[in-house]
Amino acid sequence: MEKTLQDMFALTAAEIDRSVEETDALLKKEKIDPKDALRLRFMLEETMLQYRDAFSEQTVVSLRFSRFFGAFRVSLRVKGERMDPFHEEDASEASVMGSLLANSETLNRAWRYRGGANLVTFTVAKKRRMSQLVTILLGIGVGAAAGLLCKALAPETAPVIAERIITPLTNAFTGLLCVMATVMCFGAITLGIVRLGDISTFSSIGRRMIRSFLLVAFLLTLLNTAWMIPGMTFGMSSRVSIDFFDFFDILIDFVPNNILSPILNFNSVHIIIIGVMFGITMLKMGQKSDRLTEVIDEVNTVAILSNSSLNHFISVYVGLMVFGLIASGQLAVISGFWKLFLIVVAGEGATLLAYTLYVCIRLKVSVRTYLKKLLPSFMISLSSANYGAAFSTTIDTLIGPLGVDANFAPLAYNLGGILFRPGYCIVFTACSLFTANLYGVEVTWAWLLAAFLLSFILSVATPPVIGGTTVCFSILFSQLGIRAGALAMIISVNAIFEFLTVAVNNYCLQSQIVLLGNKFGKLDPTRLRK
Repeated sequence: MEKTLQDMFALTAAEIDRSVEETDALLKKEKIDPKDALRLRFMLEETMLQYRDAFSEQTVVSLRFSRFFGAFRVSLRVKGERMDPFHEEDASEASVMGSLLANSETLNRAWRYRGGANLVTFTVAKKRRMSQLVTILLGIGVGAAAGLLCKALAPETAPVIAERIITPLTNAFTGLLCVMATVMCFGAITLGIVRLGDISTFSSIGRRMIRSFLLVAFLLTLLNTAWMIPGMTFGMSSRVSIDFFDFFDILIDFVPNNILSPILNFNSVHIIIIGVMFGITMLKMGQKSDRLTEVIDEVNTVAILSNSSLNHFISVYVGLMVFGLIASGQLAVISGFWKLFLIVVAGEGATLLAYTLYVCIRLKVSVRTYLKKLLPSFMISLSSANYGAAFSTTIDTLIGPLGVDANFAPLAYNLGGILFRPGYCIVFTACSLFTANLYGVEVTWAWLLAAFLLSFILSVATPPVIGGTTVCFSILFSQLGIRAGALAMIISVNAIFEFLTVAVNNYCLQSQIVLLGNKFGKLDPTRLRK
């Protein structure tokens, strides 16, 4: 379409038929997949029939057609009382809308109430010629091959290329992704709270989510500690001291001291705190905050669309990251700590396996289907070790292929992002116990208890900024009496662990959100199993 088209219709049977026929003609012109075109027609017709039943045949609606970053968009505007056509009392997979949406990963819908009118939007994207997972794997393969070739042909020049060319390019792209992720993170948490409807609902859901995140993190830390006990050499001392002022300093750092630093540094904790404050305040204001909600929603939409454009280059970004990692020789640091590397990989691999099997068995979804849906965001996290880089893909995966409610998913993901980091639970316990044994630290049951509690607390309190894990390792080692020389080695090794840890955090968080969505009735099992 060369330009946006708009038309007016009444909700009579004849006018509804005419609007559907006009939509169908435009879908064919845009060469939309026939199956998605048919679903969109049915959904549009079902929506109009719902509004006709709720209002009257004389109600006039505005229908707008546009191209939206390569996708076809149909927008419906109906003046009248607030009515969400997608909110149905019966189970989502049994409803008309739910069954239509469950059979498509390229068709999305949205509803909002603004200025006395219901605004309904259907967006259908053209199918990719190649899936995102395939392009990411291709990028990793090309990047690895290029990195190995460069290192073999020019061993002295390879690190220079990685430092002077590859790193600046990947840092610039990461910066762009994080800028968009900052806006989307704030918008997701604020709009997610506002759309819950009332403060009591937010308090109930938020409290239960936080309790679930902390309980699972506690159990994972406990299991990982118990797993390593047989390899420890115990002493007789029972003294261990902990300076809780170090934790107090971390907690103080959770509070932003200005409005710009969270945006400039992509400090997700600060962004979420600000978003929660805005969301709760706007929720209490009720309809008085409708105008502000509209502005935040529009800005959030712009960020989502901009990030969608950036995602076309994700495979190139991933390839460059892998190239730089190999060319700079960072992988060589693992050779001196191969046993610790195996312990961490085994612990995090077991966690991934346990989550995968639990979700698949509990929700009756095939392992192959589930892994296929989570692999794109996992690979982006694994290759970039960056929360912001995978933010958009993760949210899209939760709402689309995994079938989590569009308002619940961003809220849960952002809350879980600062409270639920199972990868850190494993890394902190493994590094502290392994290093203590390696450097001859006297281990007692009191020391072990302190290591367990410190690892759990720090896994939750790790600042999501560059150097955040370094601060936590410093506190962990100083409190457990591990010599300072070991800290430098662990920090170097953790630079490699960070890639796997971030990917594990992201994967397990998505799985936990799927389980919570099922528990709270915010999950469409049909779409998950498709």
